[in-house]
Amino acid sequence: MKKIASLVLALLLFAALPGGLAVSAEGSVLDDNTLTVAMECAYAPYNWTQPDSSNGAVPIKDSADYANGYDVMMAKKIAEALGMELEIVRLDWDSLVPAVQSGTVDCVIAGQSITSERLESVDFTAPYFYASIVGLTRVDSPYAQAQGLSELAGATATSQLGTIWYDGCLPQIPDATILTPQESAPAMLMALETGRANLVVTDIPTAKAALNAYSDFVLLDFNDSEDNFVVSSEDVNIGISVQKGNTELKDAINGVLNTMTEDDYNAMMDEAIAIQPLSDGLPEGFFAQIGYLLQNYGTSYLKGAGITVVIAVICTAIGCVIGLGCGIVQTIPVEKRDGMGKKILLGAARAVLRVYVEVFRGTPMILQAVLIFYGAAFLFGWNLDMWTAALVIVSVNTGAYMAESVRGGILSIPVGQTEGAKAIGLTHVQTMTSIILPQALRNIMPQIGNNLIINIKDTSVLFIIGVAELFSIHKGVVGATYAYFPSAVIEMAIYLGMTLVCSAILRWVEKRMDGESSYALVKQTGGLNAPPYVEHGKPRTGNLDL
Repeated sequence: MKKIASLVLALLLFAALPGGLAVSAEGSVLDDNTLTVAMECAYAPYNWTQPDSSNGAVPIKDSADYANGYDVMMAKKIAEALGMELEIVRLDWDSLVPAVQSGTVDCVIAGQSITSERLESVDFTAPYFYASIVGLTRVDSPYAQAQGLSELAGATATSQLGTIWYDGCLPQIPDATILTPQESAPAMLMALETGRANLVVTDIPTAKAALNAYSDFVLLDFNDSEDNFVVSSEDVNIGISVQKGNTELKDAINGVLNTMTEDDYNAMMDEAIAIQPLSDGLPEGFFAQIGYLLQNYGTSYLKGAGITVVIAVICTAIGCVIGLGCGIVQTIPVEKRDGMGKKILLGAARAVLRVYVEVFRGTPMILQAVLIFYGAAFLFGWNLDMWTAALVIVSVNTGAYMAESVRGGILSIPVGQTEGAKAIGLTHVQTMTSIILPQALRNIMPQIGNNLIINIKDTSVLFIIGVAELFSIHKGVVGATYAYFPSAVIEMAIYLGMTLVCSAILRWVEKRMDGESSYALVKQTGGLNAPPYVEHGKPRTGNLDL
């Protein structure tokens, strides 16, 4: 399931590497006594995020939140059987395959189907769950009483992007109007709840979890009928992925799975559905749902907002320093009397800076994040700390934009000021530091503020590498509760509040930099005669001592 996005991301990653270079893990995974498991923590009942350790939840690495669900239960069982400590890493779905390939994590337990396409990139254990395909519709839908696939004819249907549900099952519905795929299971369910679609197709654990959140949904299960969706075994077999060639870990996990039966899997899944955050249902009414989310996840939202602001402020400051250096280098004058060495050095430096600026301005930050975070492991075997990677990604991206802003700010200063500085004997460095840069920085201050506000919003792409910023919290909350729209409203309000506060602070800083609105040029002290001088709207006459 969800295979297309992961495959595209993996191909992009390999395209950036010489010859599809792969990096093998050093040493044995079983030797370090820690089993690092990646999952979305946003895909109930398989895995979800919650604010406390209730019901046996496990702390999420580099986060104040906890993970729980069927996948967490299975990870705990495997780690305990192998005598290892368990470490849960929260990653976006599209990052799971690259994380395993690069050795950033030991394995992925996240409801992945064992497909032939994925087997080209990673190895899989034996299935740890068998997920049959079902449909969901509303109680007031004309399809609520359907007894087979043929009775869904003419439905307006959708499902999740990159899954067998969308790619293989929806086309089997006669005369169906197939809408564009949804980016996640919660988004798919929201399409059904809002009436954009009157049918969605999913697997039975996701459907059972959805029934807890949406009391007006009806489950359509045709698995005991011949009039059912036709799928292969690989479409319903859910496995644990490990790095290609890591037979030691694969065999160890299979040894644990071999002690369990399909009934054991189903019993564990039923337990996960029973303890998911909305096992008693979502409160009725929009404002009641807002209150429920704030009461149960308010602290998580605030922590996510705090991380967002810290990253945005630090990276904007670092980006300004990078941009300042780049802008100065690009505006250093080259004169005829300069030596060939200076000309060659400046030419080479400017060429490198131009490539840097064009690459980081011309590509999405989300892909930069993937290539830097996972590419470092592929190319050099460096498993970058998530926070270090986040600061590097946003700072370098901001620096590329600020480089052009600083260059423009310097060029906006009249050339006469530079010529005047030379006339009184100032060096280029003195001219830049004492005359040009103070004015240029004031001129680009609005752009610096604009970049800060952009970074507050653009840090949301860091969810792809597991940073627990504000948008990542939203995905976790939605994955646990399916309260898609209420959580989005809370997120928008927090983002708007942060940007409004930053805008007000930046306007105050600009005003302070401008100084007073009017000035007395000199004191009147009886020196040379001067023409009348107007101050604060009132004429003044007298002598000005110059």
